[in-house]
Amino acid sequence: MNKRIGHPSIELGKSLDNKECREVLAPPLFAIPSKSNYDPITGFGQQSALLSSSYPTGNTFLVHCSVSRVDKNKYNLTFQAEDAETVSMIAVKVTSSRTSNYHIFDAIRGGMNAKLSKKAGHYVGKLRQDRGQPVGCYTLYNSSREKEQTAAYLYDVPKVMKKLTEGQPPRKMQAVIPKDVGRGGVGKAGSFLEYLHSGTWKNHGLLALCTRSPTFQDGHYRLNFSGRVLEPSVKNMQLEASGEVLLQFGKVDEDTFHLDYKASSRASRLPVVSHKDFPYFDAPSL
Repeated sequence: MNKRIGHPSIELGKSLDNKECREVLAPPLFAIPSKSNYDPITGFGQQSALLSSSYPTGNTFLVHCSVSRVDKNKYNLTFQAEDAETVSMIAVKVTSSRTSNYHIFDAIRGGMNAKLSKKAGHYVGKLRQDRGQPVGCYTLYNSSREKEQTAAYLYDVPKVMKKLTEGQPPRKMQAVIPKDVGRGGVGKAGSFLEYLHSGTWKNHGLLALCTRSPTFQDGHYRLNFSGRVLEPSVKNMQLEASGEVLLQFGKVDEDTFHLDYKASSRASRLPVVSHKDFPYFDAPSL
């Protein structure tokens, strides 16, 4: 029994001699979406270059991004490419809300210094903890008049006593997104979280993902991030579906995380949850 006092963390991207970790290889190239090619049917904001544009056909590489904390209520997502905009997406916490909500803005269209508002033309959606939902449940809504759901995320929140006796465990999360790359939201008739809880997501054309389990070795939990993670943290994680990693999120420094996601539209809704991932636990767990 490996019962420990303290804070175990996910080790930086060390390679381990097992099949599970060898599957995650450094991508040979990466790309950003074309900011001039907007698809109004994808359902998450008609102007968002990050979440509603097309990639070249057949691409399965990882898109390299970074998420930085500007202050306690504002986070920027940046594409790591020579010809990319400085900041591509901005998430701003709604401080007046009793629950933890974030407005998402398209900085490519509006510019990072533009006034962030719903009427400015670059508002793309909202990440929200709905009333009545348990702690750790979040839904992503688009900017349409109907406020359609386009993704949902469920964190496994550890019990306080377990954290005190065994330390902060590695992050565990589930997500559900549309499986069809051209599909938008589902409206208010159904709930992505309900489908996830009941295990009926397949009946509604959705794809479910979960965190890849790390390997515990030499007192640390380990995942192979192929050099994209520089500091150990319980927030370092990879989301996978059927053994395929669609997103990885890893710490670089106190205010920056690398975020890489699979270059297909079905995975493009996943980076939004990274803004919620920053403050989810108390600061010492970063």
